[in-house]
Amino acid sequence: MNKRLIILTVVFFCFSPRSVAQIIKDYSDAELEVYYNKHLEIDTTQMGAQAQDTKMSLRIGGGHALFASTKRMWADSLRTYNFALHETLYYKLNPIGGNQPWRPLGSAEGEYLFKNMPEGKNTVYHNFGFDNYVYAEDIEPQEWLLGDSVRSILGYECRLAECDYRGRHWIAWYAPEIAVSEGPWKLGGLPGLILEAYDSRRHYVFTALGMTTEVPGKVGIHIFSKSDLSEISREKYLHFRWKRMNEHQDPSEKLRAAGIIESKKKQEESVETVYSHYDFEETDYPHTMDLQKK
Repeated sequence: MNKRLIILTVVFFCFSPRSVAQIIKDYSDAELEVYYNKHLEIDTTQMGAQAQDTKMSLRIGGGHALFASTKRMWADSLRTYNFALHETLYYKLNPIGGNQPWRPLGSAEGEYLFKNMPEGKNTVYHNFGFDNYVYAEDIEPQEWLLGDSVRSILGYECRLAECDYRGRHWIAWYAPEIAVSEGPWKLGGLPGLILEAYDSRRHYVFTALGMTTEVPGKVGIHIFSKSDLSEISREKYLHFRWKRMNEHQDPSEKLRAAGIIESKKKQEESVETVYSHYDFEETDYPHTMDLQKK
């Protein structure tokens, strides 16, 4: 693969369109970019009724990788290099004085995963509940059981592998022909690139759509920092995300409270919502409402 010079910055998403992040380290040039569709079931009691599909990008190079929403990275890059255009598009989706739910520019999928950044660790950034969170964790390799089954994906002969990882049983199809020990999300460690992966209940399905060594826009693998990031553990990070959803927090309510958009009478909500049937890729965290922030 031909190594491409990487110069474009992607910034960490946060609520305010004027808020930006700073690169604290350039890790490597990108050698390969793989595009996936991330399919998730929000209401797992009615498969297909509340499904969400998001296009994701996996950028790989120099032993490091970045996994995030393709459109979110585009929107964050636009905010850095053409703020005026970003602001115009942002407020077309969220007009001042409007009375509609807040709509993010780019993608509702806001998590950034920096793999092996810093060395031996994964770093995760996200914004939810109008707070910016980050955690770093030691990389915990999956213990894969290699199978004999073979199938074709994107014209590559792929082999089967399975593992149990943080509360879910994962099935993966990897291509030995592509000698990259990587995959979507935190999955990896196989003798070939993972082109498809899903948990046994198919709540999450990652499917490769294509790949290129001619990285569009020469986009790089960096790690970022923000002064207002709250550093917490992985378990608390997942808990707070889950808690925010189950508290029915609507970003538009914060906009109304700030007087940015018109107020409206709060609608009655049932105690149980589709979010009570939803969980993250990892399920090994406290599912109670009384965990205290540390």
